[in-house]
Amino acid sequence: MKLIRGVLLAGRFRTHHSLNAMSADDQRNTLIVEMAGHSNRKVEHYQSLADDDLAGVGAVMVFLRAARIRTDAELRRMSPDDQRNTLIVELADPVETVAHLQAMSNVDLVLSGLGRTPAGGLSQSSYLRGALLAGQFRTHRELLAMSPDDQRNTLIAELAAHSSRPLGVLQGMNDFDLAGAGAAMVFLQGAGIRDDAALRTMSLDDQRNTLIVEIDGQTHLGSRLQGLRTLDLVLAGLGVDPVFPAVPRRPYRFSIESLDVRVHKSDGDHSDSDWLTVVVSIGNAATKEQPRVLPPQTFHVGDAIRSGDRVAGPFKSDLFDAEETDVVFISYVLTNLGSSRLEDQSRQAVEVTNKVVGIAAPIVGTAVGLFLGQPGEGFKIGQQVAKTFDEGIDALGEVLDFLGLHFAPPNCNGVVLSDTLTFGPGELAQAAGLPSSRQYTGAQENERCGSAPETTVGFIVRRLPGDGLISPDF
Repeated sequence: MKLIRGVLLAGRFRTHHSLNAMSADDQRNTLIVEMAGHSNRKVEHYQSLADDDLAGVGAVMVFLRAARIRTDAELRRMSPDDQRNTLIVELADPVETVAHLQAMSNVDLVLSGLGRTPAGGLSQSSYLRGALLAGQFRTHRELLAMSPDDQRNTLIAELAAHSSRPLGVLQGMNDFDLAGAGAAMVFLQGAGIRDDAALRTMSLDDQRNTLIVEIDGQTHLGSRLQGLRTLDLVLAGLGVDPVFPAVPRRPYRFSIESLDVRVHKSDGDHSDSDWLTVVVSIGNAATKEQPRVLPPQTFHVGDAIRSGDRVAGPFKSDLFDAEETDVVFISYVLTNLGSSRLEDQSRQAVEVTNKVVGIAAPIVGTAVGLFLGQPGEGFKIGQQVAKTFDEGIDALGEVLDFLGLHFAPPNCNGVVLSDTLTFGPGELAQAAGLPSSRQYTGAQENERCGSAPETTVGFIVRRLPGDGLISPDF
């Protein structure tokens, strides 16, 4: 926590950008000079204070000044203790008694003056009055005469005059969010980041996003700032170390929801017994490390499948985690083993799955290193991955050839369809929850088996809800 910065900003002694260029010692020395110029104590007195204590007396002085409780001339005649006691008298009421206030630190006194309730914590306090005070839209004593509704309506009017948002939108906000939006606007204005004319052209989201960019320039916390509430962003700009909310784990799951068999692979006198293999591989585009491969899944989707049948899933992968910088490959192969004895099919399906993993692993391992952040690269790489995967599957020939098993004709065993879906960095989150489908026409190498198989695969990527609860359809 570096509240000295916040005191200099709140007092409008320095701009946000000038503070970014100052060392901690420079900021400390600047506040010492300002305190000596706004009290009856000399520089040496403030040089003896620790940073937190210096920030505390500075916050009290700035509050008295910004809230127009005391003028600069009056402050120069007062000691830090005089200023503290004056603030206590101004804040005292039946709830916040003098005795209770006297037990508070200087910083807590100022937070109370800005709107924090005795219960403490940001979530229990609106800070409507704090935004009005910091923006110098109303004085402390004017606010004492106003009801909470009056304060709320006043801030709504000021936000409407300092943003592009109409009154109706602002009136629909709760007090806490309204105070946060007001604090962001006041911070941008008071810190010298945007003037009133610029603010009037900006939506509340524009102002928040500008604030995030500026706070990142100060803290270098990057995209993590997006997870903070607006009021927390303002506090970070004032020097308060942000506390990031715990992000619930939200893993993904891939599911094939249906298989529409327009033409099955076996000849007209026989049905298909189809087995599905699903392999999920996850690599990181930033580190270029070799992808991790989830345990492959093998499903028997049906043993009497004929043309025109619809096979309902779901056939699900295991849960898996994927970061924004991850590349995710989902390979699936549907194989007919209907020409094999039923007792042999399960073993053969496992052997097929092992072959699929062996084909997919080197392909996706190479592909991860190709993601360099170029627009459109994900689509092109995904096409190449799918093509190379299909070529690898085709190279196996009929499934019984590579299993070393042979039966009397007609032998219509073999791959019905195969594909690899590629999701570049950030794309899996965008695809989550959106049903999709693809149509396939497979190979038919044995002419006695009839037409080539035609199948439509319906699939979806789901993401665990934020509440962490797994519903039956997930």
